[in-house]
Amino acid sequence: MKIKFSSSFKSPESDRAWFKNWVGQLEQTNGRIYEKIEVKTTIGTTMVYGLQTSDKTLEPLVIFPGARTTSLIWDFDRNLDLLLDRFRIYLVETNGLPNLSDGDTPDVHSLDYGHWAAQ
Repeated sequence: MKIKFSSSFKSPESDRAWFKNWVGQLEQTNGRIYEKIEVKTTIGTTMVYGLQTSDKTLEPLVIFPGARTTSLIWDFDRNLDLLLDRFRIYLVETNGLPNLSDGDTPDVHSLDYGHWAAQ
């Protein structure tokens, strides 16, 4: 996989701490804890937040965010509540976007993001 761009926080240590704090505030507001899963991929470590991932009786649902955001926006105001009785939910943080995944990204006009997502 060819890396087209690489992004990073301006102040990595404090910015990552700020993001982790923000996730903690969302967890507190929503009254739930997201499982933090780090997945090693060909473009680096990808952070995935999970809900009910150990319940194998539920179907998996994998959610990717839009551009320049975090997948956790899908759970603002507990928006995922209606899905919790049917799915194991995986919120994937796309590499290279403002989140805790690594910053390398492939060309968006190639098939490489699809290969990454399959990993």
